[in-house]
Order: sequence, then C-alpha cells, then structure tokens
Amino acid sequence: MNICAIITEYNPFHAGHTHQITEIRRRLPGCAVVSLMSGNYVQRGEPAIWDKYRRAACAVEAGGPDLVLELPLTGALSSAEGFARSGVLLAGALGCVTHLSFGCETGTEEQLLRLAGCLNSDAFAARLRALLPDSASYAHAAAAAARELCPQEASLLNSPNDLLAVQYCRFLLQCCPAIQPVAVRRRGAAHDGAPQDGIPSASYVRRLLRAGQQQEAFVLLPSACRRQGQSARQHGWDDLAPAALPFLRRITPEEIRALPGVSEGLENRFYRACRSAQTMEELWDGVRSRRHPRSRVRRLALCAYLGITQELAALPPAYVLVLAMNARGREVLRAMKQTCALPVIVKPAQARALTGDAARLWSLTLSADDQFHFPAPAGTDWTQTPFYDAAR
Repeated sequence: MNICAIITEYNPFHAGHTHQITEIRRRLPGCAVVSLMSGNYVQRGEPAIWDKYRRAACAVEAGGPDLVLELPLTGALSSAEGFARSGVLLAGALGCVTHLSFGCETGTEEQLLRLAGCLNSDAFAARLRALLPDSASYAHAAAAAARELCPQEASLLNSPNDLLAVQYCRFLLQCCPAIQPVAVRRRGAAHDGAPQDGIPSASYVRRLLRAGQQQEAFVLLPSACRRQGQSARQHGWDDLAPAALPFLRRITPEEIRALPGVSEGLENRFYRACRSAQTMEELWDGVRSRRHPRSRVRRLALCAYLGITQELAALPPAYVLVLAMNARGREVLRAMKQTCALPVIVKPAQARALTGDAARLWSLTLSADDQFHFPAPAGTDWTQTPFYDAAR
C-alpha cells in the first residue's frame, strides 16, 4: 500500500488543502494520506488559531488526511530548513511512508530534486560561505550561490512554496532517499491573499476570524470546519503577551545566545528590545531587520518563552503523537506499530513510559501547551484522545 505523507499546519484546513489531497489520490490511486501537522504553535511564530486536536479533527472530518500526527514543537517553530528537516525525519521514522507530497508554485519534482542536490553539495557550501559576509541575508547569499552553480533552477528560490519544497527534497535526498516526492501545483490565493477560484489563504481566514467576522470566514471553509470551529476558542499572541512580556524582560544575553538561530549580534538587539518593549509589536519592530524578518523574531520570542534551546531544537523526532484518524488511518496506525522506529502515543497516558530525549521533548510540549491553553487548568494534554471518524 502506498502511504503519502504531507507536512502541514492546517491553520485552518481549507479548500486549498482539499485540492492537494484530491490530487495526491488521483496520482496515487488507493493510497493512504498521513498529515504531519504542527501542534499548538506554527512556523509564522504564533499560536495556532485553534488547538491541535480541533484542527486535526476538522481535517479528517472534511475528507482530508486519513491520519494526523503531530509535528514536533521544535520543528514547527523552526526556519524553513528546520521545519522541513523535522517533517522528513518524522516521515522516515514511521517506516511505512512511500511518498511525500508538498505544494509548489512553478517547479516539477525533477527540477526541485536537481536544485536540492546542488544545495546539498560541497561546492554550494563553499560558495555560500564566501558570499555570506557581503550579503544582506542568508537567503540572498544562498540565492546568489544557486544562480552561479545551478542557474536553470535557481529561480525556484524566489517563491516561498518552491523554497520550502526544495528543503523537503534536500532532506529526502540526505535522509530518506526511498521516499518519493510528489509536487502539487498550488491553486487559489497567494500567500496571505484574498480568495481566488474559491480558495482562500489560511492567513486571510484567520484575519476574518480574529476580526470577529465569523460568518465571512466560515463560508470559506468546509462544513466540518464550520461545525468544529464555531465552538472553538481562538488563540493568538494577545493571549500570551501578558505573561510573555514580563518573562522576556528578565531574560539574559547568555540565555538568548542559547536559543535556536541566534547569531551576528542578534542577542544584543533582542535583549534591548525585551527590556524596553511595552507590546509584542514593539518588540518585533525593535528586532527585525533585512536579515531578521518579523516571522523569525516571533519564533525567537516563542522559543525564549517556551524554553526551546539550540540543543533541544537539534534533537530529531523522538515519539509520535496521534491526533486524529478515520478507518483507513487506523489501518495505517496498525502498520506503523510494526514499522515505526519511535514510540507511538495514542492515549496520552502512554507518554508516561517515555524516557531520555523523548521524555524531555514530551515535557517541553506539555509545558508549551499549558501556556497555549491558559487560563484553563494545566495538564489539558493528559485528558485528550484522538478524534476518530468512523464514517470515512
């Protein structure tokens, strides 16, 4: 049986995600689809709009993936490279995944793999080191090196979805060469854009929800999301800021240097902003620059507040948490229990048996989720069980 993984956020699940899964099933008839989904925090550096179990349930009930597993928190709050690495390593650890699908804007699998092979080469690494000192950012230096070494494919680095697709292919080549890439051309709204062809961007839907325009938002979502979402609590930085700002004011430059991705004096600018900012917006504006866009600063603030260090961020996935499934997903789960290299957590009580790095990462995620759910009592994760859709 073919099993196709997708590394996702579903924040929230919408028609663009349905299009991708429909295309996967057209190209791989009879395959099962497994989503590796960010939990309660997402790569933009903010809390997800709804909690992870709710978003996973929406996706499965809307006819999306057959099985939803949580992407590690450390991967979800990483750069595009770290996000891709975490997802690919998790897909490989399942032991039964045959394909990995991702969205793209212009590239084909062949083009993406050629560019990924170039970026993995020693020649690229050497040229990148030479260009970095005089470049405005890592991304600019990488693009310049790619134009020199693989000019025909270098333009793929100019679009965000192709850039992420290349990162997936890089780690497939490095870590999981047996898993085949499946690139699906994006349809609908551009990144952060209003609906096109009936497909909105997730950020557009979130803006409507946070502005109180529930009716306008829910009409853009599958009926399952409307049912699930209407009773869901919305989350955002406004919930975290009253506790996060005083905490960040106490952080030291040494503690900042231990956070993921801190270099080039970023710790000093972040420290000064934490000491003076009265709102999160002021903090982000005080730190961001051409080299450090706002999304990176938001991720840095979350990593500081939630306790994610460079050392923790470097750890590979250490367990698998099941969030939602249908009947087909249950079949995949049975297969996984024979092939998966990691402990599989279906009922949270099973996590009490975790040891070593798995126990550390579970504890980190548990603590982060307690902050997400505040002022609800701590320990919400211990009471959750996967959503099961028996009708599909």
